[in-house]
Amino acid sequence: MDFMTGQQQQHGDWLGHHQKKSFILSLPKELLLEIITNVALLESMDSYPTSLIELSLCCKYLYYLVHKDPWRLQTLWSRAFHYRFDTMAIYRRRLVHHIDWQRQLERRFRALYLCRSFALNPTHTRLLEMMDWEIIWNMLIEHDHHNIPLLLKYQVQFAAGVAFQLGRFNDREIYPVVLPILSLLVNYDFTITRFFTFQTASSVVTPEISQFAYNSDADSLITKHTPYKYNYNHHPNSTPIRFYPAQDPIASAFHLFFTTIFAAHPNLYQAIPGCIPIPLFNLQSELFDVEFLRRYERNLFFSSLQQHTIPNIYADTGFASSQYYVSDAHQIEGDWIGYYTFQDTDENVNSMEDWFDGPMRISLRIVPLETDLVQGDTSVTSKEPARTGLFPSAHLRTCPLTRFEGTGIDNSGAFSVSGLIDDSEDGQITWEKNYTESGETWEYSGRFVWPVGLCGRWGDEEYGGPWWMWKMSNNEANVPAIATNPK
Repeated sequence: MDFMTGQQQQHGDWLGHHQKKSFILSLPKELLLEIITNVALLESMDSYPTSLIELSLCCKYLYYLVHKDPWRLQTLWSRAFHYRFDTMAIYRRRLVHHIDWQRQLERRFRALYLCRSFALNPTHTRLLEMMDWEIIWNMLIEHDHHNIPLLLKYQVQFAAGVAFQLGRFNDREIYPVVLPILSLLVNYDFTITRFFTFQTASSVVTPEISQFAYNSDADSLITKHTPYKYNYNHHPNSTPIRFYPAQDPIASAFHLFFTTIFAAHPNLYQAIPGCIPIPLFNLQSELFDVEFLRRYERNLFFSSLQQHTIPNIYADTGFASSQYYVSDAHQIEGDWIGYYTFQDTDENVNSMEDWFDGPMRISLRIVPLETDLVQGDTSVTSKEPARTGLFPSAHLRTCPLTRFEGTGIDNSGAFSVSGLIDDSEDGQITWEKNYTESGETWEYSGRFVWPVGLCGRWGDEEYGGPWWMWKMSNNEANVPAIATNPK
């Protein structure tokens, strides 16, 4: 009797289960879709919607609705994505009609989970070889509110830092990828500088980073892995070894050089005359629209060399044509403050110390090109991008050159500045610094590195070093004046 009672109970449970399932499936499709969507939003914002996957396994019809039905693309998975990641950049860059929300959500969490797995098992370095750095970078340059906390929670900064440290054992192929990533994330986690710290009596920065700061020949250790960006005579059938951002990796290394000094120097305010603390910056996706366009243009170029090309979704604007250049040169205008360093060439090469002359201030303005003056056009036509309207038109210009001038002051005295930005070279910036009293002139070169400002190298092959300047805020405008005692 007990056995029969048990059998009846099991049958009742089975019948009840299928009756409940039938009841759910008997609901109007619109209501059923709303229930499915709510399930996708039940879980935490920082995790993949596994409950949705479990629900889809209940029956074929639910599986079809979650994974096959056309509504899922722009409704279910779109809402699940919006719930967890920033999307303003995706819409502004007109990518919404070209994105597979489900695939992108899966790809992002696959990369995040891999970073967390590596953080829990740092000896499993093969996990780094599986890393999807491209999607990590996309999350960074799409950040407005949600993405950075996710990246930090899943220990992306740790994975990128270890990848850098191991990179010198693998021909530094990973440097063009992880240096820009770390340069951005250090604004949110200053402990990242531990990956670049090397405490000695004369230096606090690892020789691996210092070599890029003071030795221009070391640039080739990185640039050989970015063929399109630096070597236009590269073999026409070649393609990049792997993904790398359009944010300059060498300029990113300079930024990390300075942040490491400020994080690890034992006597910072004694070592730097008139020392001003360096700022940390919040990322906003708009700052990376130009980086996105330059990288997309590069991808179109490499695609054109292959049998299967990718479409130019901005072709109607003239983007990636010979008539227009991607530009953010107008950002050069304004008041800047920052540092440059050098090493005493009279010191022993093994004990050279990083020297600061104190903060440097510059005020810059865009001026007409000399060709404009010859033609009688005195208007500063290059102050703003030539075209307005939908993305990417606001970032396109017909002239690749932007000329700027200004004045400045540092511990060595007052000086004038005259320079040029070349958008045919991905925004290469060159300028001369001419001291008013001594007549001494120094050459500077660099690039925009958003959001941190301008980074580059000054001097010549025999003497010089890195520099970094950021735009002054209203608070920084009230910093005490710099002493002008000559060196």
